[in-house]
Amino acid sequence: MAKKAAKDFKTMKIEDLKTELIANRKLLFESNFKHKMGQLKESHTLKEARKNIARIKTEINTKNGS
Repeated sequence: MAKKAAKDFKTMKIEDLKTELIANRKLLFESNFKHKMGQLKESHTLKEARKNIARIKTEINTKNGS
């Protein structure tokens, strides 16, 4: 999955953010599993997924607070 900037998440609706959050969590889980098994070639996807999850959660909290 390509890296998304925070401004991309700001334009999304809460429902879309939640589906994106689920997709990123699934990607992180699968990447962690592959990494533990030694099958993951691109280990940078772990860090990228974690950061995207944090960006999405921040945006959801910001929109819920307003």
